[in-house]
Order: sequence, then structure tokens, then C-alpha cells
Amino acid sequence: MKHILFILFVIIIMPFSNAQNDTIYKPYSNQYQDYFKRVTFKIGGGVLLPQGDLSKYFGVSPLVELSLDFPVTEKKSLQFGLQFIVPDQKQPFKYVRTLDTIQAKASFMINPMLRFNKNLSQKVNNQFHISLGIGASIIKTDARNPFYSGNEDEEKYEVVTALLLSPNLDYVKKFRNNEELTFSIGLNYTPYKIEGALRQDIGSLSLTPRILYSF
Repeated sequence: MKHILFILFVIIIMPFSNAQNDTIYKPYSNQYQDYFKRVTFKIGGGVLLPQGDLSKYFGVSPLVELSLDFPVTEKKSLQFGLQFIVPDQKQPFKYVRTLDTIQAKASFMINPMLRFNKNLSQKVNNQFHISLGIGASIIKTDARNPFYSGNEDEEKYEVVTALLLSPNLDYVKKFRNNEELTFSIGLNYTPYKIEGALRQDIGSLSLTPRILYSF
């Protein structure tokens, strides 16, 4: 008799269990999908405009930016950005190594950063955003690494890495289907003078005007 009651109990409770699964997991899944519909991917371009002493070493250089914007609240978001720059170098800088000191030039630059973004506007279709980016500026030079042994994990060329701080001001024009056009101006602060690499103070400030499209 106990076995029969147990089987009946399982048969009765199963529909409620399935109904409970429907009410718990499906709304969660829908919320998850709805959130990622609000995540925006941005791609665009602009220029790197070195300022002060940095303009003695670098000229105006083309810039490509990719980013993902993750909403946190209605007014705030976190943005993961990558800037790719082909630097126009005017003159080489001194690169200090363990064995020697050489003249090096930058062949490529990448700036990964995390931005904390805030919407200052109350309008829906036209917005002003401010953000602060924190990351790194990584310069790949044309100087070969004397210790390079052909291993894929090793850098073939010398690399300079410096802290990057980047405040930005954006004007965002929103369209249908989550499409946006962003006009942005940023200030990159990168103290490139580093012990054991660049002991030469080549400057640290540059402007980055950009136009970005998101979908």
C-alpha cells in the first residue's frame, strides 16, 4: 500500500514540478536574452593626435576602435574597448635593454581598456555620455628581441607597455533597431617613460577624435 501511495504522489507532483520549472527558468532565460539585446557592439575609426613632447616623436596616426557596451543601470554601463593604431613615428627613441641601448621605432600600437560610462542626458534619441577608461598602451617596436628562440610564447620584437587613462566625451545619436552613431573625443594619458625600457621622456598626452557606429 505504501508503494502505491508513493507512486501516486510522484504522479501527482510531477505536473506541478514541470509547471514550476516553466515559471522559474523561462522568465530567467527571457531576461537573459533581453539583456543581451541591449548590449551594443561598436566599430569605428579616427585619429591619434599626439600633444606636447609626444608630438616630437609621433605624427597624426590612423586609429580603429572596437568595443562592447554592457548596460549596468539605465544611466550607466561598462565598456570593453580596443584601439588599434599604426603610428606615424617622426624619430626613434632610446630603448634600454639588459645588454645594450638601441634606437627603436614603433611599428604597431594597441590600447585595451575598460571604460566606466555615464549618460548625462534625459533625452532618448540624443545623448551626451562621459566615461573614464583604464587600461594599457602596448607598443610593438621594430627592435628584435635578442633572446628570441623561435618559441611561439616569446615576443619576436621588443614591446613597451604603459598605463593608460582615458577620459572621453561622447555625443550619441540613436536610431531604430539599437543602431547608434557616436561622435567621441578622448584624451589618452600614457606615461611611456619606464625604467628598464624607455628612460627617455617622450611625452604622455594625445587626443583621440573618433566616429563609431553600433548595432
